[in-house]
Amino acid sequence: MIVSALLPPEARPRLTPFAVFVVVAAVLRATSALSLVPLLGALFSREPQGAVPWLGLLAASVAAGWMLERFLVIRAFDLGFAMMTSMNKRLVDHLLALPIGWFAAEQQALAKRALAGAVPELFASSVNLATQASIALTLPFTLAIGLLFVAWPLGVAALAAAPLLLGALLLGGRLMRKAEADFAAASSEAAARTEEFARSQLLLRAAGRTDAEGTPLGAALDAQKSKGLRVLWFTLPGTLLFSLAMQVSLVAMVTVLALLYIDGAMDAARTVALIVVVLRFLEPLNTLSELFPALESTRAAAGRTLALLDVPAQPVPKQDSRPGTPDVQFLNVHFNANGTPILNGVTFTVPAGKTTALVGPSGSGKSTILSLIARLHDVSEGEIRVAGRDVRAYTPATLMNQLSIVFQNVQLFEGGIAENIRLARPDASEAEWYEAAAAAQVDEIAERLGGWESPVGEGGNNLSGGERQRVSIARALLKNAPILLLDEATSGLDTLNEVAVATALARFGHHTTLVVAHRIETIARADHILFVEGGRIVEAGKRDDLIAAEGRFATYWNSRRQAKDWALV
Repeated sequence: MIVSALLPPEARPRLTPFAVFVVVAAVLRATSALSLVPLLGALFSREPQGAVPWLGLLAASVAAGWMLERFLVIRAFDLGFAMMTSMNKRLVDHLLALPIGWFAAEQQALAKRALAGAVPELFASSVNLATQASIALTLPFTLAIGLLFVAWPLGVAALAAAPLLLGALLLGGRLMRKAEADFAAASSEAAARTEEFARSQLLLRAAGRTDAEGTPLGAALDAQKSKGLRVLWFTLPGTLLFSLAMQVSLVAMVTVLALLYIDGAMDAARTVALIVVVLRFLEPLNTLSELFPALESTRAAAGRTLALLDVPAQPVPKQDSRPGTPDVQFLNVHFNANGTPILNGVTFTVPAGKTTALVGPSGSGKSTILSLIARLHDVSEGEIRVAGRDVRAYTPATLMNQLSIVFQNVQLFEGGIAENIRLARPDASEAEWYEAAAAAQVDEIAERLGGWESPVGEGGNNLSGGERQRVSIARALLKNAPILLLDEATSGLDTLNEVAVATALARFGHHTTLVVAHRIETIARADHILFVEGGRIVEAGKRDDLIAAEGRFATYWNSRRQAKDWALV
């Protein structure tokens, strides 16, 4: 049951009492409606004082029903709040356990929509719809059963009409569901493209693109509009079908009443009262039809949330491994991304305490090698060993404690400069983080912006690309893990800052370093070189030996040396 799956285990036992109270509330509403029949019959009889007990029953059932429904709203709020707090934690914990490779733009939009949209929507639905919809669903059947004891032909007609009306409602919903799913997917795509459009404003305006037309955002908005119109078209036949079923049911039940009156089985007063009961019978079904779009939206939100929780988490060992000597080994590693081969039988060793450079053309798989070491993805085949153990044998915390990482795409959090550096080691002393910051030349950035608590902006947009990279390098220096992974860490720096940062990174001379390198200065400082091409290690060795071999690395090295001397004239 979807409601049970959304609730935390400790709250699920509260569902049964809630359902029981819903049935009792429906019985009280049915009692108040059905009591009108003997009440009006007594009022228009020769002894109208006989209506007093029925009036008392009507008043008592209305008062008791009001108090019970108020109690149900409070219980629905409690259940909704328990669901929201639990679901937020479950989603965050699950997202943290997913492989980083899952977080493509579309998946990021799904996660954002679940956390920021679906969970609050489910909470609001629990408070505003749960009691109302539950009673509206139960009341027609309760009234129909009660009518069997008052006027059994009318009760039979009501029992036949209730499933007919619910079936018409559900069939209309089924027609809408596929259109709703397509619209939800289009909305997610539009949300992702809107964020991309906002991030790319500098590039778009530089290219003279000042509107969304002709951009991925424009296409996504057009698709969203098209899917939205399709939802409207699918809503129309469902609405007409339910409306027809309502009219047929009303005519059929009034016809039964008329026949009962003509046959003398029912007097005028009771017939009028039963017409009121018939309207009360149809009213909750009409309420359900009005609530149905909101209920469908809630069902879709619940489905998206549970689907997110169904995404397989990255396996974590039951027992953690203890790291050994800080080396890195690839043993016949294969890696495919969405069916596309990226690495094919990669085998190498990065010795402890040495610097190894990954060199090769763009798209050859160098950055993928670093991401696999950090277990941002899992290998398709083979084994990666860090500090003597398979990376899958560590808990995420233990593995990441062995690694300091500087990736090419730097991520900074909105906040101060110092706060972004201390992220690597929150317990570091002021002297320690300041030493790391100064070594990476970040003190110059802080001075320019007005202090260490100066905000870096959303995503670090108050800093240049090189400055963001220096903050990231300061983080790596502060963490001081035994293995350092660098994805062309100095590519965004000018020559002076590159020399300063290279000197700072020299502090890792006694650490194991694996660096993706394009600049000849970086390659020249490496103890060992791995030339990567087409997802394979095609050459490995010391720089001078590889140059002397006149193979792929020698060609690459010579082209880089020539490119360094190029100039515009």
